[in-house]
Amino acid sequence: MQPRIRRWMIALLLPLWLLACGKNPEEKAAEIGKEVDLALGSQRWEQAEKKAQEVLAIAKISDATRDQARLKLEQAKSEQQAKQHYQRFVGAAGTDHDTAMAAYRDMAQGSYYRALAKSEHDRILPSYIEDHLEKATSATFNGRCADAKQQLQLVLDVDPQNAKVVELSKKPCTKKAD
Repeated sequence: MQPRIRRWMIALLLPLWLLACGKNPEEKAAEIGKEVDLALGSQRWEQAEKKAQEVLAIAKISDATRDQARLKLEQAKSEQQAKQHYQRFVGAAGTDHDTAMAAYRDMAQGSYYRALAKSEHDRILPSYIEDHLEKATSATFNGRCADAKQQLQLVLDVDPQNAKVVELSKKPCTKKAD
């Protein structure tokens, strides 16, 4: 075969060969999706977010693949936020139960960090409840009805079936004259 014809055939067939050997969009998305899963599994949220965005940037992927990438992107972003709440929780758990409980409440239900914080949350919960029940009792006794109601609500937010709250809310609270 003459060199000129050979070059012409290579120039004509090379793009077709590269196209045939290239990965289709779904295969490429699946490959990157595995990287997203590995990053999520090892708590590398920023990397998972970046890789999920790469999947979303691929043209011509199925709606199901796109939806999965969106879910993983949302999970990575949610975990990044939960990490910040967890750090606030850990910093406050020993000294400021109100801040710790608020930080715990701000973590998403299925979050890795919420599960990590659960045992410490369960440890401080009784003292948090007792503290707010004492404040509610004092406020009721001193006629600060709005304060009493607010303190009782804080307990109900973490323990909706608390019997002491029900009992205390039955006691009359009348504002005292100054």
